[in-house]
Amino acid sequence: MRPHVEIIQQSDLCWHPAEMHGGTGRVMQRNLSYDEEDGSASTKLYFETAWDRPGGYHEADTEWFVLEGRIKMGETIFGPGMYWRAPAGLRVPAISVDEKSEVLVFREYGDWGFSVSETDKSDFIPEGGNTASEEPGKLTMVDSAKMEWMDNIYEGDTQRFLQLKILYHDPSPESENEKGFITMLGWAPPGWSDDRLIHHPVFEEAYTLTGHMDYNFGRFVPGAYFFRPARVKHGHFIAGEEMGTFWDLQA
Repeated sequence: MRPHVEIIQQSDLCWHPAEMHGGTGRVMQRNLSYDEEDGSASTKLYFETAWDRPGGYHEADTEWFVLEGRIKMGETIFGPGMYWRAPAGLRVPAISVDEKSEVLVFREYGDWGFSVSETDKSDFIPEGGNTASEEPGKLTMVDSAKMEWMDNIYEGDTQRFLQLKILYHDPSPESENEKGFITMLGWAPPGWSDDRLIHHPVFEEAYTLTGHMDYNFGRFVPGAYFFRPARVKHGHFIAGEEMGTFWDLQA
């Protein structure tokens, strides 16, 4: 399993040659968190040169969130704030990345393996490594800048004041709350506070994009990251008075 990481600053981490099998170009990688058993990881990539890779499929559920630069996947152009996700085994189009681009790359339930291919890995590709769905998985592409903020409808009390943009959601069945997956952007308004000490039935991770927030493990500032295994307690939260706090969150 992945160890508990809380809280680290990405700029304190070492750069490594990126685990981007099958591509051409020079890319460096910071490991925000890493599962030594199955290869799952959350990483920040910096493209020192232009980089490209033919179409094919990953061995892990894979997500990209663009921080800076320009990416082309098939005929779709991605800029800052854009996101894509593909479940393991689903073929994705050819991809190219401009020099000096910065991307958060998350892979779940598998390692860095990638196979150049014209087809999916198998006839049926599930929604994800933790899904309860029987529907086939699909490629998700989202421009968060074109999305409206929504209230947090998933929790009551003071949590309702959190604002969300849902990038990807594989819902949990009522009887299996440890199943499913969600990736979202979250914004805590200036001065927002939640004094609960809480935990979740699934892992949770977040990368801070702007603003700051104080809580029991320290202070979120831009570039701060955590990976929190299931059932680790956390709280109380107090968002900054000037900008609040803006994260890329997964659970």
